[in-house]
Amino acid sequence: MVFGENTLILKHLTSGTKIHFNAFDALCGWKQEALPPVEVPAATKWKCRTKPSKQVILDYDYTFTTPYCGSGTIEFDKELNGREFSEENRNLHWEECKEQIDVATLASKEPILFYDERVMPSSCFLLLRFWLRVDGALIRLRETRMHCVFGGSTKPTILRETCWRESSFQDLSTKWHPFDSDVYTDDPSIISQRLPIIMQRTQKLVIPQL
Repeated sequence: MVFGENTLILKHLTSGTKIHFNAFDALCGWKQEALPPVEVPAATKWKCRTKPSKQVILDYDYTFTTPYCGSGTIEFDKELNGREFSEENRNLHWEECKEQIDVATLASKEPILFYDERVMPSSCFLLLRFWLRVDGALIRLRETRMHCVFGGSTKPTILRETCWRESSFQDLSTKWHPFDSDVYTDDPSIISQRLPIIMQRTQKLVIPQL
């Protein structure tokens, strides 16, 4: 089931910068990445007992794993900005960087203005998480974190950290971690420490001043 009407939108009114998250763009990322299907241990036994003519071959990633980390554009408001944009200038330009999200800032005892949106007086923080466990086969965690600090004399900047972790149950057991799937039902933030990083990057977006 696709919850196509569910979306999260962050918009900087002055510049028209818009970052949004929706299921359809995430599915487009899934289709483009086109990972092979994850085979569960029972599948091998089933194939041995089933005639080739009766076997159902999956040629797509049924876990719907996606590299999606958000969509973005600049929405022009002629009445507000008084100028026009070319199609190229409507795209957001994320730059690779070595900066990291200030975890200490997130841990400060600030009042939360909008609790569900995790907006504080000095900054806002967003976490997009894909958590997958295929019993006996694979554990996969893909996270995107965004952090924007308010105020200051510099241009508003958003940091985006993306981290992918993944491991098979077999690899976990060789590192003396439990093979039992029931052990991996708790908070992904805790379990993630057992999963090796397969991709990590940090990008920043400087909000344009119009």
